[in-house]
Amino acid sequence: MIMEKIFIKTLAAISMAAMLMMSFTAIDAAAAPGKSIASGLIWVVDKTASLSSLTIADGAFIMAPDGYSVTMTVDGVETGIVPGAYKGDIVLTLTEKNVFKYYQLNHQFRQALYLDKTGVVAAKSVLPAAGNYKLSNGILTGAKITSVGENFNGIFVAGGTYTIKDAVIDFTGNGGDDFDGFGAAVMAAGNDTTLILDGAKIKSHGAARPTVVATRNSTVIVKNSTLQAMNGILPADYVPNVTLGEMRAVPWMLGLSGNCRATNLLGKNTTATYINSSISSESWGVLSADGDDESQEPAEDNGRKEKLIAINSKITNTGKVGYGNYFTASYYGCEINVGDYASIGGGIYAASNPETISKLNAEYKFGLTPEELKALPRTGTHVTSGRFGAMVQSSVKVMDDTIFDTEKAVFLVKGAAADINVDGSKGARLNSKNGIIIQILENDDPMGIAAIYREPSDPEKAKDFDVTSVNKSDVTAAFSNIALKGDIYNGFPGGSNNVKGGGMAGGAPGGMPGGAADDSGGAPSGGMPGDNALGKNLVLKLDNSSITGIITASRARHAKATITSEDYLLLGEVTNRPCAAVNNGVILTLNGSAWTVTGTSYLTSLTIGDGSTITAPEGCKISMTVDGAAKAIKAGTYKGNIVITVMKG
Repeated sequence: MIMEKIFIKTLAAISMAAMLMMSFTAIDAAAAPGKSIASGLIWVVDKTASLSSLTIADGAFIMAPDGYSVTMTVDGVETGIVPGAYKGDIVLTLTEKNVFKYYQLNHQFRQALYLDKTGVVAAKSVLPAAGNYKLSNGILTGAKITSVGENFNGIFVAGGTYTIKDAVIDFTGNGGDDFDGFGAAVMAAGNDTTLILDGAKIKSHGAARPTVVATRNSTVIVKNSTLQAMNGILPADYVPNVTLGEMRAVPWMLGLSGNCRATNLLGKNTTATYINSSISSESWGVLSADGDDESQEPAEDNGRKEKLIAINSKITNTGKVGYGNYFTASYYGCEINVGDYASIGGGIYAASNPETISKLNAEYKFGLTPEELKALPRTGTHVTSGRFGAMVQSSVKVMDDTIFDTEKAVFLVKGAAADINVDGSKGARLNSKNGIIIQILENDDPMGIAAIYREPSDPEKAKDFDVTSVNKSDVTAAFSNIALKGDIYNGFPGGSNNVKGGGMAGGAPGGMPGGAADDSGGAPSGGMPGDNALGKNLVLKLDNSSITGIITASRARHAKATITSEDYLLLGEVTNRPCAAVNNGVILTLNGSAWTVTGTSYLTSLTIGDGSTITAPEGCKISMTVDGAAKAIKAGTYKGNIVITVMKG
């Protein structure tokens, strides 16, 4: 980024010098069969030019006059303007500048097709790169866009309502900034913008080169499409950072790797919906939501209403690394196959029931016809994750016949105030290979790229925190009509000394206002600051359900006491030692439910409703003490240091 800025300033200085000094020669931009630009020369392209051959020597430059951009295509392919020898149908297209502001950054966009409410704006479009497109009655067809340069956009929609059918876009080369879509294949921006992408085939292969970006309160609907994003090669001078607008690789503090996320959504009231589509990223993430431009997010109003929705779609990390969504997404009948997390943030996991989709279609104006609605099969959502199910930073709801198959904890909570709700009445199932359903721990995300996570010492009791009552900072979890097999741990240490050397608060380290969601490692609104929380209870309720496993307060420990960027995969990975709660109470309510206890469990409040049971596995016996006194396990409410012990015999 720094080198790019220096290069741009250098070009500007050379251009000025070329106009004032005889030592540089400005070349006439008149069309010619061929052209060669020697080192030290500048061609200021003052009108669109066509050539059959072009040679650009090292140290030669092609530039546009003030207020314009110039883009080169060879046989319809955008190439970038770099030294080399070119032959074919060469066009240097002069377009009016399209400057897009993101915080303090001002990116100069170039795009094959620029549309606003008037239609295609030729003065801002690089038409030789657009293919044989046609626009009629708001429907654009025939777009075929290929780019092997950098920072080039395919289709930019800034007003109006358009359906783009069967577009084919293939991008190779890095983008400039996926926080504002600089280099995106398809982008929509503006309150009065609705873009429907139908039957698209989009591939991107480059750092920060997303396939689809929805921003500034626009509405984007993608259906019957295939979107594929692959990593690129970062510039040699790129320095890892978490600065919004300059970050081109996922922060290691999320326990992830990669430099290209497939999609991004920005803007307080923006919506993006993916229907009957396949969306994949090699790593990093598939569906992302990120920080707003400050001009779109008034300081006095940090409420976020944007929506990410996926219906009957495939969400995939092809490189076995990454997440399905960041912030909040709603999945209906989706197949989610991810390397690390189905979600970082929250979401809804449900079936694509016809009545549900019909209601969403009316509410969010997807524009699905009765025939299209009928053609969408009713399917359940299935999550397969190489690590965790969801890192919950807000709320997660699992319903219908959703299935989670994870290698590790189904729900991972890092210092956030979270809400988990699972309804198994229609067949929902949670399967964890390591046998953990919920893992609560401190926020172990170090603050900043160069930060180091250090395991805190044993927690001290916080005198103002009650482990037997419900607090706003707690994790609530409700399971109904489901059979569970696995353990539930509250390993949040609390006190005054937790998360030394780490723990992000609600905002991003790169300047994101607190309370807004961003993809740089900070938690969305509601996330607990990791370094000053007094405590966090787990408030767990089971209705008409059963569980076989341990439910307990614990001391959670990482594999290493010190974790740096080299060990990023250790973040979120802990082992548990069940022990009495310090600042991490476990408040359990059993309502018509059965708990088969497989190991010693420590609680701080226990309500056993009528018809509920707590038993030991076959061949074992069970006992309970409250503050050291033996108690019969029967209906009632108990508070204090509750220990449930399982013994052979």
